[in-house]
Amino acid sequence: MTTEAPSIVTVGAGAAGLFAALAARGAIAEDGSSRAAATGAPHVLLVDGARRPGAKILVSGGGRCNVTNARVRPTDFACDAPPVLRALLASFGAEHVRRFFASRGVALVEETQGKLFPASGRARDVLAALTEAAAEAGVRTAFGARVTALERDPTAGFAVTCGDGVIRAARVIVATGGRSLPKSGSDGAGHGFAAALGLPLLPQVPALTPLALARGSALGGLAGLTFPVVLTIAAPGVSDEQVGGARFRPLARAAGSVLITHDGLSGPAALDVSGAAARVLAEGGDVEAIADAWALGGERGAAQGFVRGDKAPGACVPPDLAARPVSFEEFHADVTARAGERGLVNVLAEGVPRALAECAAQHAGFDGTRAAARLATGEWRKVFAAVARIRVPVVGTASYAKAEVTAGGVPLAALGRLGLEAKTVPGLHFCGEIVNVTGRLGGFNFQWAWSSGVAAGRAAAKPR
Repeated sequence: MTTEAPSIVTVGAGAAGLFAALAARGAIAEDGSSRAAATGAPHVLLVDGARRPGAKILVSGGGRCNVTNARVRPTDFACDAPPVLRALLASFGAEHVRRFFASRGVALVEETQGKLFPASGRARDVLAALTEAAAEAGVRTAFGARVTALERDPTAGFAVTCGDGVIRAARVIVATGGRSLPKSGSDGAGHGFAAALGLPLLPQVPALTPLALARGSALGGLAGLTFPVVLTIAAPGVSDEQVGGARFRPLARAAGSVLITHDGLSGPAALDVSGAAARVLAEGGDVEAIADAWALGGERGAAQGFVRGDKAPGACVPPDLAARPVSFEEFHADVTARAGERGLVNVLAEGVPRALAECAAQHAGFDGTRAAARLATGEWRKVFAAVARIRVPVVGTASYAKAEVTAGGVPLAALGRLGLEAKTVPGLHFCGEIVNVTGRLGGFNFQWAWSSGVAAGRAAAKPR
């Protein structure tokens, strides 16, 4: 390991770290396009414990890499400092990302829900564009050199212990990621570095991961079924009326498809609310998932372009287009208008999968062949609860091994507004998954990596 002192050490060579190193070398133009390193740019050393960086890039999106989304809004993310997030996304957004990859010969194409993938369909092209750009920009690398300590140095600024030596640098960018997908090398080491340097940490939990439900739930016996829902995470005891109310603020909500598994729920809607559920459970609280399978089952509403099609969509409806759970009055008017003399299951099957309609009729206590028109209002309320307020206790989530991201970590509020520099440790910057910003499925977490990486890299390169 060389002991020559670089100006900036970037720890972690994932998406955020690679972009931070490029930005620190001045190799990303203001419009986002790739360019040669700036004259007089600081020397940058990119360190990673893996011999081949970018493992998460290669496995993301089923090996295709969902680079970003054509439509990125602050509401697509959960974080502790929304105004800071808003400014960072505005400074370097999806169009900047498009220009960067286009300038490196990797065109991005738009798919359902605005998801942007490389036209080649190969994640390795995304990684190659990044590593080649870094090499051309003169970013020095030390791969296969795991950082074991990060400390302040009274003369140089920071001392980074890695491999068989110590590297001293004036500034450090921490882009180590979280704990998700540990096979890719993520082990949470960056959280330890942050804590050792006195930064606050929010509890970390797996996010974008399946939900584990209590045995014997209302969805039992439907494993393998996929259907669209409005999925709400709330504390137990919330009434059916409250769930659909305009003033109700759930712990989390997502509108999209779910997949019933043998022990819980997967699919975009379940994954998008998993971080909020995991956080409450980690604090010793109780939560339940309340699924409305009727709200997205009709032909009305802006959400239909996201839930219709031969294949279940791989992301949820954007929050500003997502419907609230349907009210009993809306449900009752809808089903009674359809009813006629047909049986209850046949009526319900116009809005939900037939297997779910049969299950709902059973849980409501009715013969599925009973004429729907003959149900009294009170009986319809039981059906409503079984179709549009399906309540299942959440007992856990899948582990970090299945989680796509880590929620929690370094609070965004503890970092500078534009450069993500620690407010209490000058010269120390953070970017990517280690920061408490969690996007929903659909390319948003990669967008955070690019936006935060550029912000941290550019700020670290500025003369003090």
